[in-house]
Amino acid sequence: MKKIEDYLKLPYTLELTKEEDGSYFISVKELDGCFSVGDTAVEALEMIEDAKKTWISFSLEKGLPIPEPESMDSKSYSGRFVVRVTPSLHRMLSLQAKSNGVSLNHHVTEILSGKCSIIETLNKIIGSFAASRERQFTKSLTSGAGRLEHQNESQKVAWKSQANVMDFPNRKRM
Repeated sequence: MKKIEDYLKLPYTLELTKEEDGSYFISVKELDGCFSVGDTAVEALEMIEDAKKTWISFSLEKGLPIPEPESMDSKSYSGRFVVRVTPSLHRMLSLQAKSNGVSLNHHVTEILSGKCSIIETLNKIIGSFAASRERQFTKSLTSGAGRLEHQNESQKVAWKSQANVMDFPNRKRM
């Protein structure tokens, strides 16, 4: 069984982003929820080591799985897999491929590649938005020493207005 020191030596993927306010947000790609913020890139890189140690320590204590770094992923991908589809979808894809002058395999690969790119982009946007909201919420609730502070009325009103984001424009309010 690996110890915390073993995990800390592994080459995890770090993602560093300069924020609009000039601070640097850093996260460990493989460790969901492991992130930190620094005033400089160097400070963020130093802070993420403490966050990584805390994240791994907590996971070990709770018996939670700890992902390996991507570079150490033992899976190998051949580029080949079988997908079962309905006969009507098979026909439609075959006709599309024929009209485009490409093989069915090429056509399906193009479709999957396009959809994967869209999904990856949406996941990055959602992750970035969630991280931004988390940092914004944390900044508004804590002082430099980490003590909780009370929100003022303008923050409460701003938070309440966010609750209506999912309302549809044509929906009549009761």
